[in-house]
Amino acid sequence: MDTLSKLFGTELRVKMIRLFLFNPDALFDMDQIEKKMLSRKKMVVKELAFLKKIGLVKEAKKALETKKKVKAFVLDPKFEFAESLAEFFVRTHSLDHKTIVKKIEKTGKVKLVLISGVFTRDLESRLDLFVVGDNINSASIDRIVKGIEAGMGKDIRYAVLSAPDFAYRMGMNDKLVRDIFDYPYQLLVDKLGVGKA
Repeated sequence: MDTLSKLFGTELRVKMIRLFLFNPDALFDMDQIEKKMLSRKKMVVKELAFLKKIGLVKEAKKALETKKKVKAFVLDPKFEFAESLAEFFVRTHSLDHKTIVKKIEKTGKVKLVLISGVFTRDLESRLDLFVVGDNINSASIDRIVKGIEAGMGKDIRYAVLSAPDFAYRMGMNDKLVRDIFDYPYQLLVDKLGVGKA
């Protein structure tokens, strides 16, 4: 159990607080929360009861595509510590960079890993994670991203390119690549010498 889990009670509670703080206007029904938290309903219900009790979340009704309405939960805008708590959680996201790299390097011949957006506290950025490599297993990357999302409580915008595709796009001044490098970013792996350019 990490320090934040000890401080806030459980790892699930930390994940759920992040989920609501980082998606302040989103309505989440029980199925969505279970899926995003990778947790059992019984545990989610218990943590939701606690978050409702302290005033962090409130109940709402959400219309499904079938037009049926279900019970959902949303960050309560009246919760006075929301902004301060969100800033705190952004600064203390539990997944360190070495762990991200170690997981991603198992997916193929990784040549570049760049983080931006939610990882650098720049929400204007187009992507949060950018990976370049050869023979990258897309299903494995997807699983890793889902794990990061569950831990951070935020959807991760990511892209994966092969090394030749990346080189071509760099040469063509491609919009996606240009957008990535126009915003603050951090290189975690750079076997292509991008940081020296």
